[in-house]
Amino acid sequence: MVLPMPSPQKSKSGVYYFRQRVPADLRRKVGKAELLYSLHTKDPAEAKALFAQEAAKVALRWKALRAVPEPLPHIQLVALVGELYRRQMALLRVEPGEPEVWEEVLKLLSRLDGDSGALERWYGPTADQLLLDHGLATDAASRMRLIQEAHAAYRQAAEQLLRQARGDYRPDPNADRFPELTAPSQSAAKGITIGDLFDLWERDHLADGKSKRTPRDHRQKIDDFIAYLGHEDATRVTSKDVADWAQGLRHERGLAAKTVSDKYLSALRAVFGAGVSKFKIERNPVSPVRVKVPKRVRERSSGYTDDEAVKVLKAALEAPDAPGNTSPVNRLVYRWLPWICAYTGARAGEIAQLRKEDFTVEHGIHCIRITPEAGSVKSGEYRIVPLHPHLVEQGLLKMVEGAKGGPLFYAESKRQRKAGSSRAGYARGKVSEWVRDTVGITDPRVQPNHAWRHRFKTIARDVGIEQRYMDAIQGHADGSASAEYGENTMKALSREIQKLPRYNVGAASKCR
Repeated sequence: MVLPMPSPQKSKSGVYYFRQRVPADLRRKVGKAELLYSLHTKDPAEAKALFAQEAAKVALRWKALRAVPEPLPHIQLVALVGELYRRQMALLRVEPGEPEVWEEVLKLLSRLDGDSGALERWYGPTADQLLLDHGLATDAASRMRLIQEAHAAYRQAAEQLLRQARGDYRPDPNADRFPELTAPSQSAAKGITIGDLFDLWERDHLADGKSKRTPRDHRQKIDDFIAYLGHEDATRVTSKDVADWAQGLRHERGLAAKTVSDKYLSALRAVFGAGVSKFKIERNPVSPVRVKVPKRVRERSSGYTDDEAVKVLKAALEAPDAPGNTSPVNRLVYRWLPWICAYTGARAGEIAQLRKEDFTVEHGIHCIRITPEAGSVKSGEYRIVPLHPHLVEQGLLKMVEGAKGGPLFYAESKRQRKAGSSRAGYARGKVSEWVRDTVGITDPRVQPNHAWRHRFKTIARDVGIEQRYMDAIQGHADGSASAEYGENTMKALSREIQKLPRYNVGAASKCR
């Protein structure tokens, strides 16, 4: 599932608000779990622009709070306080006020000279906010130097505003003494970014002919990590950054340990691994990070019981004539997907994406071709699976013969679906909902579609189908060197498929 991009939230009054969760590792420092404040606008376009500006500021704030304090060079300190000077001048550019006010301000500033305690009280909060605004963390000595430079900048502004209050609006001859402040993102952009590493990994992944869906899924995980970090500099990422992010996913956002380990960390590990292998970065910060996945407590079989299997298959036979406004294509997928999965042990998505042209005859044996050409195949390799005679007797081939070319179990459309989804995936999901809501298999410990793969293995062992044939039929790799020698012929696979007992759930339906 792709997470939605953060956006301004509209209140009941119509005013838009900025709302963002505080990262788990910073909540103690920030003192709250969430930022929420008004953007002071009811205009959606303006709110979107303001939200982006605030998000950038907040990202720099998180960066500063996580940064290791280090000395700042004098030129950077002067550049920082130049922002204070320009801000003060812009605020009072049109109406500087009375000269007497600025004369008193200058007297007050003079009394602060040399008094470090007074300077701290006067400028300390301003200096801290300035550092936060730019994502910087510095040591005590540099911070005091920043306070002193802020004092000098405010004195310069007061002197110029006094001249303007007296009617002299000539430019401040010393205004250009403040050097240009280089944005933190500019220095990071010169190095390797996390996005650069992703591009390297994606290029190899696609060149190897692997699934196009995986980059979409990985991209979401990488974007989530970048949003957490507040920067994209790959060279600055530490193992602690990764570990803290993983802990936040696990305990603050409530993701399962297995999801964090197998999805989020796996994506990050692959992308940074590509950077190491191509000598773009020196080490993979994800390598030492682990999320312990607790051993699952099994309270029942992952596959359907005999009664559950019969219940689903009987309902599938009746699906074409069931009452209701179900679309013809959904009735078709309800009718056939459970039965084909039951006799092939295939993944539900592989069956949901079958096309008319994927039904073929090999050496006189009716088969289905499961291929990446039709959609996602987990192994990335095609396989041909013989059909059980019971499927043929029920009229599966007649249904296919009467169908037009293309997908059998979903309607083709030019409308773009959201990233990471597919029409076959939608059809598979509809079957899962149907099993839960209509058939009534509500046990949360069993997955409505995947249960057929588990049951297939169980039944296959009962009837003596060898492991290598099971793996070939279901698209599993056994990992043994011997598997690379010889082939499983269609004759052999058909012989094994026919060992599976028929499901007796009543009279077989007519061709649909």
